[in-house]
Amino acid sequence: MKRRRSMTVIALLSVLAAVPACGGGGGGDAGSPAPTAGESRSAGRPGGTASPAPDATGGSTAPAPSASRSSAPPSEGGEGAADDAPRSASRKSGKGRGADETELAVLTGVRVGAHGAYDRVVFDFRGGAPAYVAEYVAALHQDGSGEEIPVEGEHRLMLVFSRARPEDPQKEFDTGDTTTPTVRDLAFVSYFEGDVRFGIGVDARRGDGRPGFRVTAVENRIVVDIAHAAAG
Repeated sequence: MKRRRSMTVIALLSVLAAVPACGGGGGGDAGSPAPTAGESRSAGRPGGTASPAPDATGGSTAPAPSASRSSAPPSEGGEGAADDAPRSASRKSGKGRGADETELAVLTGVRVGAHGAYDRVVFDFRGGAPAYVAEYVAALHQDGSGEEIPVEGEHRLMLVFSRARPEDPQKEFDTGDTTTPTVRDLAFVSYFEGDVRFGIGVDARRGDGRPGFRVTAVENRIVVDIAHAAAG
């Protein structure tokens, strides 16, 4: 009996020794190290080559392109498109534009307009714009008689148009009633030996002294711009 029991025990021990030890991972590669943070393995390929992990946003880790500068030009607004007031109060003279040397240019009208930094007086002619001289004077005097012609305003700007005449020399020239705070008065002074004299009474809105002015001859017009401020 003792010998039979010993053989049974030996047989049971042999059976138990033949059974492999059970793993805890359900068939995984227990000998391979776990992936470190920032690495992942290829699906279905244990021990495959590790690939870089995506960034925090899930997008590509390639560097972002640098910002490009706009090629659009800067805006061209500003003071250059606004009123450019004349600054000189010195004497001005110039040649005519389009006038016939054998005929007298005919002064047909005078217009006044207000602008942001200056006021404008436009002399309209028929037959082209004549040569001119413009300057400040102490008083306005008729040619020939020397009679003084009064005008409102602290300063008097005289314009002489050469080889010109008023539309009707036999009656007083109609200057209209249009004035501004700078252009205080308009006066036809005289027509004598082919010259027309015209006066503008002027006040400076800012500063002391005579306002700056400029004269421009264009086809059938002579334009006088008078600044609101005294000349610097």
